[in-house]
Amino acid sequence: MKENSIQKISQMIANTAPQELTCDEVFQVLHQYADIVSRGEDASQLLPDVHRHLESCPDCREEYEALLRAIKAK
Repeated sequence: MKENSIQKISQMIANTAPQELTCDEVFQVLHQYADIVSRGEDASQLLPDVHRHLESCPDCREEYEALLRAIKAK
């Protein structure tokens, strides 16, 4: 169990970019990212820093997924 946590942390460190966005910065544009995805556009190409953050931050990813569900429910 402990080894699995160490592997996850190691992977997150390896995937860290030199200029990472903070959770606050991502949260400010999260609705735009979700709108892009809901339109079927490639958000990973349009907002790559946000995409990278969402891949490594479970809290922001959870917020994004909830927002995307809300958009699709309209």
